[in-house]
Amino acid sequence: MNNNLLKVKVCKLYYKNGLSKIEIGKKLRISRFKVAKLLDEAVKEGVVNITINEPKDTYLDLENSLEERFKIYRAVVVGTSFSYEETRRNIGVGAANCLIGMVYDNDTVGIAWGTTIYEMVSSLPASVNRSNISVVQLTGGLNQVSADFNAIELTSKVAKIFDAKSYQLYAPAIVDSEETKKVLFSESNIKKTIEMFNTVNIAVVGIGSVIPKPSSMLYRDGFIGKNDFESILSSNAVGDINSYFYDENGERCETELEGRTIGMNLDQLRRVRYTIGVAGGESKVDAIYSALKGKIVNLIVTDNKTAEAVLDKH
Repeated sequence: MNNNLLKVKVCKLYYKNGLSKIEIGKKLRISRFKVAKLLDEAVKEGVVNITINEPKDTYLDLENSLEERFKIYRAVVVGTSFSYEETRRNIGVGAANCLIGMVYDNDTVGIAWGTTIYEMVSSLPASVNRSNISVVQLTGGLNQVSADFNAIELTSKVAKIFDAKSYQLYAPAIVDSEETKKVLFSESNIKKTIEMFNTVNIAVVGIGSVIPKPSSMLYRDGFIGKNDFESILSSNAVGDINSYFYDENGERCETELEGRTIGMNLDQLRRVRYTIGVAGGESKVDAIYSALKGKIVNLIVTDNKTAEAVLDKH
């Protein structure tokens, strides 16, 4: 049998009959290395044409481009819809599917707060079958934001879905003074949750923007005052995660507000094995880009127009 016919024979046995390379080698009395070489040559020479039937409304090329550009574990890109609210819901569904696929037995999951994370939690099924899961609240909350978007409520819901042990952070996201923060950190329940930060191996966080316009509910609810906001702007901040601010390179911005913020900070987030950033929209492009550039997050769930705009930045 000449080499070309042998090549075709090997391809039919491999691709149509489903035989392994070892099985083909035994059948044709050639080595499995020869089989592998013939298969590689067949693809290169066009003897075999591999077609991937990609489902409609997927953005695999964008996902691959984000993963390659920022050297991250994974990107999930969903469709941009006619309204930001609908786009946010799409991102929530994508984030929920991503989280379910990532969580295994014995994992510790950290949950932050925000409207897009609320959409993710709302998109999770009523229960997910995993064993020995812990869920940790990553940022303070209490009465500073709507109950639906509050980290306490979101953490509780995720814990219930995974039948997990829940570690709550019963403290405001931002307190009045560093002394107040120190006092809260010494309280046993809060201290235990803070200690659990070191065990988190999957974190889910929202990404807030500062420029071109602020997106955080803390601004909209008036909790960050004018002086604090001016300090944030003067530090060249472009975004925030867990109410900790960072610049265009993803480096932390040193502000007085940082000493009064309660939650997992940026350095702690970088030490988490998988940190999933969940965000989309035109106003978030700079913040998402810088969070990826600075390795604050190493997975991203966003929409296609935002993904394209992030990739267009240099």
